[in-house]
Amino acid sequence: MEFPSLPAPATAHEQRRQQVLEAARLCFSRSGFHSTSMHQICAEAQMSPGALYRYFPSKDSIIEAIAEEERVLATACTQQLLEPGCLVERIVQVGLEYLRHTRDRATGGLTLEIWSESVRNTAVGQRFCEIEETVRAGFRRLLVDARDRGEINPDTDLDAALMLIFALADGLVLHLQLRPEIAVETIEPELRKFVHGLLAPRQPAAAVTAAGGRAG
Repeated sequence: MEFPSLPAPATAHEQRRQQVLEAARLCFSRSGFHSTSMHQICAEAQMSPGALYRYFPSKDSIIEAIAEEERVLATACTQQLLEPGCLVERIVQVGLEYLRHTRDRATGGLTLEIWSESVRNTAVGQRFCEIEETVRAGFRRLLVDARDRGEINPDTDLDAALMLIFALADGLVLHLQLRPEIAVETIEPELRKFVHGLLAPRQPAAAVTAAGGRAG
């Protein structure tokens, strides 16, 4: 399972537009949405102001384009959770790919900046919060269906479980930015234990006792 990617630009115009967005992501990750100027984005994109304005009339339009890209990626990522197979394993694999995706300094840095905007409840933060709420709602529907099928513990508080899963993912993004020497693969076993312990159906006490007796 791989983290979804955007379609490759098909025309020269789309390629140049994507060049602007990638430059803006780098600038926003370094300096923040508000401190970054169009001049800085032009310099990073190696493009004159006149050329850049042919693609985006303002910084706000660039931010909105990045938000739309994030929405598309988030939707595709949620769809991966609907693939066949063990739910716990699907969550673990999607989570690992998300963490690998955010290891890039620009991507991870932009993620941290988005969180800051969300905490400050700015217009930028609200736009990205809408995207996260869409992802959260899709994730919750997935868990409801899994609970109805008996795939996860029926007593699970789904809203609390979602908060823990999202909080763990956010915390890992931050710490992996702070500790670039740590490989994502090294946390996979413990991540699997966490998700399994949080969601997997509990064995009946009798079954656990019997299993213990057989092991002895």
